[in-house]
Amino acid sequence: MKSIRKSRIKINPGMVVKELRLKKGWSQALLSEITGIAVTNLSNLERGRSRLGEDRAILLAEALEVKPEFILFPNGFEREDLRVRINKIRKKLKQIKQAA
Repeated sequence: MKSIRKSRIKINPGMVVKELRLKKGWSQALLSEITGIAVTNLSNLERGRSRLGEDRAILLAEALEVKPEFILFPNGFEREDLRVRINKIRKKLKQIKQAA
């Protein structure tokens, strides 16, 4: 019997910024004017061509009236690339708790 596994769509911060911007009816030029972030940088972010740093996330979150983590972690805090390291940490914490 095959297991049916639904794959989750990976949303990147740029997708979130674009969606929030469009919901407000704003152009990239207006968001650029509000935040001081260049239109080319916004465009690259929205297309997934550049990464979003903490500073810009805070500025965009303020302009778009959301918390920065809403933009920075659109898929939640779970990261597939850190899963092995996270599991090791959890195992060590469990051992420490059991020893106490």
